[in-house]
Amino acid sequence: MTDSFNHVTCPKCGYEQNSNTAKKCEICGQALKKGGSLAPILVGAGALAFLGGLAGLGVLGYNAFVKPQAQTPPGQVVVPGGGTATTPPTTPTNPTTPTPPAQPGNAASALSWGDKVIFADNTNADLQAGVAAFAAGDFATAVTRFQAARQALRNDPEPLIYLNNAKLGTTTALGIAVVVPANDTPNAARELLRGVAQAQDESIQAGVPIKVMIADDRNDPNQAAAIANALVQNADIVAVVGHGTSTATLAAAPIYQQGQLPMIAPTSTTTELTTLTRQGSNMLFRVIPSDQFTGTTLARHMLSTGKSRPIVFYNSQSSYSQSLQTAFSTTLGLEGGQVASLVDLSQGNPSASLQGSGADAVVLMPDSATFDAAIAVAQANQGQLPVFAGDAFYRIETLEKGGNSLNGAILTVPWHPLRSTPPFAQNASSLWGGDVNWRTALSYDAFQALKAARTVGNVAPGSGATGRTALATALGGQGFSATGSTGAVSFLPSGDRNTTVLLVQVQPGTRSGTGFDFVPLP
Repeated sequence: MTDSFNHVTCPKCGYEQNSNTAKKCEICGQALKKGGSLAPILVGAGALAFLGGLAGLGVLGYNAFVKPQAQTPPGQVVVPGGGTATTPPTTPTNPTTPTPPAQPGNAASALSWGDKVIFADNTNADLQAGVAAFAAGDFATAVTRFQAARQALRNDPEPLIYLNNAKLGTTTALGIAVVVPANDTPNAARELLRGVAQAQDESIQAGVPIKVMIADDRNDPNQAAAIANALVQNADIVAVVGHGTSTATLAAAPIYQQGQLPMIAPTSTTTELTTLTRQGSNMLFRVIPSDQFTGTTLARHMLSTGKSRPIVFYNSQSSYSQSLQTAFSTTLGLEGGQVASLVDLSQGNPSASLQGSGADAVVLMPDSATFDAAIAVAQANQGQLPVFAGDAFYRIETLEKGGNSLNGAILTVPWHPLRSTPPFAQNASSLWGGDVNWRTALSYDAFQALKAARTVGNVAPGSGATGRTALATALGGQGFSATGSTGAVSFLPSGDRNTTVLLVQVQPGTRSGTGFDFVPLP
């Protein structure tokens, strides 16, 4: 814990704005003592179980777009100039901590600077011709064909990324990898890639050459680990944006940490990621608030409305849902409330638990697997008790399926277009032909943070392990800040985003086309 004149930093979650007289951390409840740290206070059974969170925001975002390989030889990687090369491992910063061995999975075939199509559902002829030209080193032809593909696939980020890489050709540039579940959840993967593609496009137009490699981890932990090992060994990659879910991120994060390759997670909320940053110099960051911040915000807002005895619905089989529920319940208990009942959405008929619960509010914290069960609870509630919900409800299906049963419900969300920092939302709408969602906004922020850290750390192309270390040092440095779609991007010592969580309310409206909208609270 570090102290300042007016504030005390929590030694557990890294929150820096605790009052100098506070006895407990405002975010996580950690006991505070100036000049030292104390053991955590446990409030009820499993109060710190949020450290076991695994599953992040594995759901579709609000206002998402819905649209609908040549193999690289083993032991080789694609390089920015085109073709392949056998790349020796970079020299570990800490040789006493070896990188774990590669896990099963064909990582090489899932990596592309523009020499292969990553999305299996993308059969556009111009895109296919473009990647063939790129692989052959014919960048002029690749540019022409990628431009044609871009015209045909207006809201697809893959052609735009390859187009910008082809325009750079053999120009010396920094290489950043973005890892997404392209062939597991292609819509969510494209949402993430849109933010990176937009940021890269703006960067190149501003004269800052950055090439982007797309990698597909299929949301599979083994594939995620294999890709992480390949990226650590690729000297052309100085940083990673990804992975798309907490499950994949946690599989890859220890490899990045030990291999000293900076990673910024755009959408992984698990609090377990924070525990990995305690192991040596930190290489792990995220631009989305963790479950602890989200659960705390929701509990405090509910208490501010005069409700203090909720019935809480969650999925005990989901580490994400468990993590969020525990953070919420812990804060509620610390600040004068009490959970009337905990109900497992994955068991039996959870809606029946509303009868005789003695609760004054309903709290819904499903994961994607129990989303429909949570909607059924809202429908059974029939507006009798006020509804509060976690960020897994921030999806268009909430409005489509929940309708009037969720009118007035309060949700925690990481971003909303009406609270976006100009001109991101306007530029995104122009670039992609429609609204974008929180995944796009947060992956944009991750890229912007790396771009700013590049300047602060004076990182040059070809700087190898030194450049990676300089990037990580800049990202974690005191006073570091980048400008993103969600405002200033800076990090706590834990690698967590130093930011607040937005609250929105479901209200009648026309923006979404469902009859209801998510409207930011003042």
